[in-house]
Amino acid sequence: MSGRQAQARRAGAYLTTVATEAGYDVRPRQGGRAQLAALTGLSLTTISRTLDGKTLPLPSQLTTWATVLDLDHRRLLVETGHIPEQRGTQDANREANSAPLSPDEAMDAWGITDPIIRKTLSGTIVQAIRLQEELDSSDELRAVVGGA
Repeated sequence: MSGRQAQARRAGAYLTTVATEAGYDVRPRQGGRAQLAALTGLSLTTISRTLDGKTLPLPSQLTTWATVLDLDHRRLLVETGHIPEQRGTQDANREANSAPLSPDEAMDAWGITDPIIRKTLSGTIVQAIRLQEELDSSDELRAVVGGA
């Protein structure tokens, strides 16, 4: 079994457990899978393949699962093997300290591994941060000049 298959099974087992605990009967043809499909906007096939451990959900899909099942998104990423336990703990501590994520930390949390995508996204994030800082500076200047 490949690492990805094992991760898909791990994710399916965890999501089956938390969905059942949330009150969904996710056994085949019991209605819980259809309810989850309707609530998440994912297809019934995607829900079934995910719960059966045949398909590894994307991080963006896990965000939807977390919202519907009222779960902590980071915990869900850890439990489904998208980020390691230590990573989840560091991120939880970072959130408590309100420190911003670096572009690399954000891409790691989102599961973006392709080097070309990472380079492109990192440049875009850095540019967006600079633009925001410029806007914030000009707002502060206007507030000072307008208040004088």
